[in-house]
Amino acid sequence: MLPTRSRSSLLQTCCLTPYALHGAKIRANSFILLTFLLLSLPARSQKSATPDDDQIQAVIVLARHGVRAPIESETRSGAYNAQPWPSWPVASGVLTPHGAQALKALGEFYRLRYTSLLQNLSCDHSGIYVEANTTQRTVASGNAMLSGLAPECRIKVHSRTNSPNPLFGPSSRSSVDSQRVIDATMGRMGNQPNWFTNAFARPLGKMHHVLADCSGEDCDPSKPDFRTVMVSHGISSPRDAGTDNPVALGADFAENFLLEYTEGLPMEQVGWGRVDRQVLDDLMEMNTRYHDFMLRTPYGAQTAASDLAAHIRDSIVSIASGVAVAGQLGTPQDHFFLLDGHDSNLSWLGGLLHLDWLLPDQTLNATPPGSALVFEVHYSGLTHMHTVQVLFISQTLDQIRFLRPLRDAEQPSVGPVFVPGCSGPAPAYACSIDGFASVVTAAIDPRFIESGSVDTSAGKGPK
Repeated sequence: MLPTRSRSSLLQTCCLTPYALHGAKIRANSFILLTFLLLSLPARSQKSATPDDDQIQAVIVLARHGVRAPIESETRSGAYNAQPWPSWPVASGVLTPHGAQALKALGEFYRLRYTSLLQNLSCDHSGIYVEANTTQRTVASGNAMLSGLAPECRIKVHSRTNSPNPLFGPSSRSSVDSQRVIDATMGRMGNQPNWFTNAFARPLGKMHHVLADCSGEDCDPSKPDFRTVMVSHGISSPRDAGTDNPVALGADFAENFLLEYTEGLPMEQVGWGRVDRQVLDDLMEMNTRYHDFMLRTPYGAQTAASDLAAHIRDSIVSIASGVAVAGQLGTPQDHFFLLDGHDSNLSWLGGLLHLDWLLPDQTLNATPPGSALVFEVHYSGLTHMHTVQVLFISQTLDQIRFLRPLRDAEQPSVGPVFVPGCSGPAPAYACSIDGFASVVTAAIDPRFIESGSVDTSAGKGPK
């Protein structure tokens, strides 16, 4: 989720409330260097590498934080729910102990999956770089993942304490055209905001049933129907779908139920006992489809993910070429990169590069807690070529809910992601380095690139 504000206000605030300008500008000579490095890379081979000659040289993991307590946009101060929301063990928006345990299991999975990168780990030079957005849940998620990934080491989670991190947020540049963001999003629905209400009438009705159909002492039947009534500061008024669409609320409430389920709350507390797995899946379909419009519309995604995409591109080019690039993450000695952000970062980057993914137990382009876009840099000893393979990795919802160890037959979902413009054939959908870099360069707008990575000085040592 976005760190501090309601996602129902994304469209009204153009998805891009400006952040303060931070970080050095991308210098012209860095683009010249990048072009030189790409030109120096060998052309892509058409021959498939065998497992024996294929080596993974580096991995970049862009992950959503773990399970957290709901935020205000997902409760609306209890204005529409006839029964009280369940209590949580932590404050609003904070990573839960359960969420941290699930991330530790995921870190253990990555440690086993990338043994070749991590087996000779030294705490003094671990080769692991972790950067998180500024919220408690992202920093804590980075630490939780590290507890499974490198339990014997104390590895620093790089984050900014007094300023937003442009890697994880929309561009604050004056070149962002806020009206174009609105037009691009509204244009996808023919400038008809009521389309949402009509298209999602069935899940909206199901959501109203979950919120309102109750009996007993803790049931308040006077609560208004969120589909037709808007409550602001305790005052009710008719809802205008053009300014505060009920689907926005429905999507936020669905996220709340997802968090209740993955936190492991008893089923009688998940949607007050009215949300089973089938209902949850139906409601989350509304959530992901709504956010496809809000977060994956190309221009809005370009303003929000150009900086992140450029850093991923530059890091991959540097890894493959062995030459430092101005925009690379971490240090040249690092080979496992963890970027801990929000579901919005996954959706923005997916929208920017036209990436889609499927999880067997969830809807298209779902972004559950701990899920990640993973960029593997491979080297073939047979062809002497570097390639990039993109994956989407996520625990199933039940693996998170029941804290199942991810070993033997119990594995998370690992799905290959096709990158339009550079991917080769299945099953790997591999891109050449220059092909992937060209796709990113064509998708981003350099005017929205505004950061270098944070301080990468040593912060590692034995526990």
